[in-house]
Amino acid sequence: MLSCLGASVACGGDDPPAPPVSNDGGGGGSGGAGGAGGAGGEEVKVWELDRDRPLPGGEPEFTEAPHPLEPGDVLSELDTPLPTNANWMNFALGDGDQRINAAPYDLKALGQGLSISRPPVAVASTAVTSADASQLGLTVRQAVTGHTVRSSDLLSVTVEWAAQGGTMTAPIVYGMPYVTATYDGLTPSVRAGDGVAFTAVNGDSTSPTKVTGDRFEISLNNGQTWVLYASPSITLEWDAIVMNAAEPYEGSLRLALVPGPNAAAVLDEHAGVIPVGGDIKATIIEDTATLRFVWETKGEGELLTMALPHHLEHIDKARTADLSYPTVIGDMRAISGAEWELVYPLSEIGWDAPRRVSDQWGEAVVTALEDEGGYTPDEDVVGTDPYRAGKQLAKLARLAQIAEVVGKADLAEELRARLKSRINRWLNGENENPFLYDSTWGGLVTTKGLESKEADFGQGYYNDHHFHYGYFLYAAAVLAKGDETWRDSYADKVLWLVRDIANPSSKDPHFTPFRHMDWFRGHSWASGLFPFADGRNQESTSEAVNAWYSIKLLGEALGDEDVMNIGRLLLAVETASAQTYWQIPASSTVYDVPFKDNGAVGVLWSTKADFSTWFGAKPEYIYGIQMLPITPISESLLSKTWIEDTWPAMSDAAQSAEDPWKGFLTAAHAVVDKEAAWEEAQALTELDEGLSRTALLYWIATRP
Repeated sequence: MLSCLGASVACGGDDPPAPPVSNDGGGGGSGGAGGAGGAGGEEVKVWELDRDRPLPGGEPEFTEAPHPLEPGDVLSELDTPLPTNANWMNFALGDGDQRINAAPYDLKALGQGLSISRPPVAVASTAVTSADASQLGLTVRQAVTGHTVRSSDLLSVTVEWAAQGGTMTAPIVYGMPYVTATYDGLTPSVRAGDGVAFTAVNGDSTSPTKVTGDRFEISLNNGQTWVLYASPSITLEWDAIVMNAAEPYEGSLRLALVPGPNAAAVLDEHAGVIPVGGDIKATIIEDTATLRFVWETKGEGELLTMALPHHLEHIDKARTADLSYPTVIGDMRAISGAEWELVYPLSEIGWDAPRRVSDQWGEAVVTALEDEGGYTPDEDVVGTDPYRAGKQLAKLARLAQIAEVVGKADLAEELRARLKSRINRWLNGENENPFLYDSTWGGLVTTKGLESKEADFGQGYYNDHHFHYGYFLYAAAVLAKGDETWRDSYADKVLWLVRDIANPSSKDPHFTPFRHMDWFRGHSWASGLFPFADGRNQESTSEAVNAWYSIKLLGEALGDEDVMNIGRLLLAVETASAQTYWQIPASSTVYDVPFKDNGAVGVLWSTKADFSTWFGAKPEYIYGIQMLPITPISESLLSKTWIEDTWPAMSDAAQSAEDPWKGFLTAAHAVVDKEAAWEEAQALTELDEGLSRTALLYWIATRP
């Protein structure tokens, strides 16, 4: 009965029965594999992300439908498919006047130009915030017709204001220590924000006064000092609220906050080079990924950009400068150079735990599997709700995979057959709430989601796609691994879901590149076509991790090296930022007390960190939402140090938690005390609908 519990390799292993990988063009894909000499003459395989090659799968065959929310004039210069979850979406949603965070500055696109702020960080017991306030603005004196997004890429967005006679253009590049506006025939005006006033320029408090030059040191009544750079030289007349030019200007103005005594000299040294865009490059060699940020620049000199805490953890051979800015998610430090290289270790977790089931608990795991072998998803849910259906389908798939591991091949086949009959309805568009292809923005949405923005957690307006589709992709990966006929029939349809959330190429005519991933922040944004005063947000990092893990497994099962490695790359990046910004061990320097004492973030926004969730503020919700679902990849995500340091608070939460949430805390406890967790699991009478008792016991029984 227990003969296959000794090691996963002996029971089917981590390697799926997939066809060989092909990169000959006919198989499609986004990357290429090369070779490099290794030790002893062995060839080392190198995979490179090719941003010019779409993934395979062709045109989605779901019914096309227009979206009720039109993109509007702000996005009129961009072609479909359009970004929906990008960091800068507040520029394009609602009235387009809510702030974004470009790290380190908060920016707003207002009527006459760009509002700029770097407010102090406020730390409370339940939130870390920065005030929604304007300190300065780069604007024009002419009447403008509003703003337009001229272009965007993975590291920037460019916004333009137009008036008769010219334009003002702002290249907003993440990590920029200067905010830049380029004027072409319009008259500049630098304005103080609400409640803010100019008190001196270049040390002179006499106003109104005309000043001429290419560098102006500005003192504000809030105690801040900013530097304004002009190229070429400009004459401005200033008073308490405005610095005005008298005539149209051809050139660039740049504003930078001076945060400390040595900062001005650093800013002066690098002020001549302006970032105007950027892209990513990536390579994978064995179990290491190298992610490169490559910025496009104009001007002369060496580019200066600001790095977040997770960048500093992974950046290779960085040249730092004596400049830093505090932000909600930690201090940023200056890096010089037009290219960064970030190195990430890749998880070696595959289909199953990397160790055998404990001998003492093996029989109990098999008994639980046999007891749950008849599990059937809720028919009232499995064809209608993409989130709950996805969780239940993934639960069924996880049971099938565990059955393979423990040598129950017949039961695994039975479970897969039950899974196929239900997931196929979604992939064939035959369920009660079928997928549609949104021809307005470009993406897969549900019928009900398109009918109502409140339906399916806002899924029709692009909320949470990676959460929802990640569960479907895990189920599909298990099927593709175990059923060659199904794999051959449904590979393209499953790849439509992959491309919706992880399309690597701007040349895919159907899906926007990397819909959710903010490569600069290193994590996804879950919020879609909804404007918020605090910017973008994401709650469950573990469900984002589940999506990328599932893509990695699917790539293995399909024999598609590009899909697999895109999943591996996204998985590594998201995991690192989850462990930096959502998990708060005692050694973390990202958040100050008292917020740090919570041990976790529930929802992270562009400009705020909350110890709460969308559905309540109970601690068990906050900890649990960063853990579900429990699968083998949880071992890479749930840092042992984090669990050890936070377990006292988690344990307190578990005392009053309802069993479905207590189940996730039990799984966390197993990371540091598997024997205690095993006993706790025996007392649970109800689990989350996406977690089987078998999967929970298997997790506990395979802890080191």
